[in-house]
Amino acid sequence: MRCVFCESCCKAFWKRCSDWERAHSNESELWSGQSDEARALVAQGRALLASDPAASLKLYRKAADAGSVWAMEMVGWFYDVGRGVSADFGQAQEYYYRALCAGSWMATIKYARLLEKHGYDDYWPNVLEDGVRADFIPAYYWLAWFRYKHAKNAEERREVRPLLDHAAAAGHPGAEVLLIRSLLLGRFGIRGIPEGMRLYPRHVAQCLKEITQREEESAAGPAAS
Repeated sequence: MRCVFCESCCKAFWKRCSDWERAHSNESELWSGQSDEARALVAQGRALLASDPAASLKLYRKAADAGSVWAMEMVGWFYDVGRGVSADFGQAQEYYYRALCAGSWMATIKYARLLEKHGYDDYWPNVLEDGVRADFIPAYYWLAWFRYKHAKNAEERREVRPLLDHAAAAGHPGAEVLLIRSLLLGRFGIRGIPEGMRLYPRHVAQCLKEITQREEESAAGPAAS
């Protein structure tokens, strides 16, 4: 039986991560550079996403093939998760990479995540390291998380600490949580456990705040937005 609290907390947490990453990327800059035609196609595609994802994909793909960087990233997502179409690694890779090459930092993250998910462990580190060199904070977090996940021993896990510290200090929610969890579990040494205990209550308070906000927004309905 699922814990409703944990599920709500998880959803709120990942939404906060996604919102934070987009706010600290170049999404606004890319959007401002879109043509009126691309904006219209993206708007139509967004409107159809929930009710007719296949039709939404066609609109996004039309915009992407016309040069919309935003749409390129979205088409990659459709093929990545299999929304409105069968999941297709090759197509997802192609469109994420096109968006990456066109300057989308969010596509950099999604491309690296796609490669890691499919076991291309010789490639995703280089993608994320490019982001780190450009001081793109989400790249610090994802590089730290994937290296932590693939670490073969305690020494390799400890090596991700500088990446996590940098991302957490900048406010990345995922980095903060991974740092706290690792400290509490003693992954960065026994001396780090008290530090994790000091940070943990703040994380719980933030989680409760987000759940409350989501419930209030849901109760208020669309008219409040």
